[in-house]
Amino acid sequence: MQEETLSNGSVSTKSPASAIMIANPTSGSYIQYIYQLEEALSFLRYHGWQVELKLTQAAGDAQRLAREAVEQHIDVVIAVGGDGTINEIIQALAGSETALGVLPGGTANVWAREVGIPLDVSGAREVLVHGQRRHIDLGCANKRYFLLMAGIGLDGEVTQAVEKKPLKRLGALAYLLMGAWLGLNYPSFRAFLQVDGRVVKVNSLQIIIGNTQLYGGAVKYTWHAKCDDGLLDICIIRKHDMWNRVLIFLDFILHREQRRQWVYYTTCKSVKLRTRRPIAMQIDGDPVGYTRKGYPPVTFAIAPQALKVIVPQKTPEGLFS
Repeated sequence: MQEETLSNGSVSTKSPASAIMIANPTSGSYIQYIYQLEEALSFLRYHGWQVELKLTQAAGDAQRLAREAVEQHIDVVIAVGGDGTINEIIQALAGSETALGVLPGGTANVWAREVGIPLDVSGAREVLVHGQRRHIDLGCANKRYFLLMAGIGLDGEVTQAVEKKPLKRLGALAYLLMGAWLGLNYPSFRAFLQVDGRVVKVNSLQIIIGNTQLYGGAVKYTWHAKCDDGLLDICIIRKHDMWNRVLIFLDFILHREQRRQWVYYTTCKSVKLRTRRPIAMQIDGDPVGYTRKGYPPVTFAIAPQALKVIVPQKTPEGLFS
């Protein structure tokens, strides 16, 4: 792929490019958008791309296909789907020169919403051809990369409750409704964190460790985060009574400035986390189990400039350094 360096340090894409498009034929998004995907393939080929559609057959295939693309020095891997599909693919793309492209088709499509990629296939394919390439950071939870965020506490329980349930069809609304339902009675938990070596002890309802700003398509917990600054942002919602939890929910949904009063907020390069009892966790919107007492702490770290992505020429202000 030909490239042109822009004044802001990003790279403008110029065709032709080699690419593979990874889709899950059993997902609702594939069945719904099959004709649009065929049109996207024709569109990319018209613009000189050498692109091939690859269909997954089993769990782990998306990562395997992406790894093969890296080994073959393919320019772009195009994820067809949502944030879960993207998360699987970035496990193979991290540290390589193969860029991530996206045709959104998932539940929340937080990454697409974050950077301004249109949620329709016809608009997203334009970004692939006419967008810019940027290097961004990735977070890493133990050995698993994340593009967006990791959550410990209430949101982990919400993800466990929504995932693979009919309610998930409602998209971001499902998570908001479940969060409101569980949030009133969710018990706080004692957390012990080492933030760049500094000890933080807190009674918490939820801990968000973010590489980007947007959460669930609607809320911003790590609202100062930049995805290329070499730092993770941590937002800890402290223990509060039921009435204050309602106020917290409203302040975050409405992006009010007073949300600051409810949280402990900091940035770091790495953080180690322990809890007194098992606490649910999620990474990029997928449940990943629980913290476990007596086991080594969960370690979160930043992997600077680890992923190349294709994003629109114009991105939301404040997301990039």
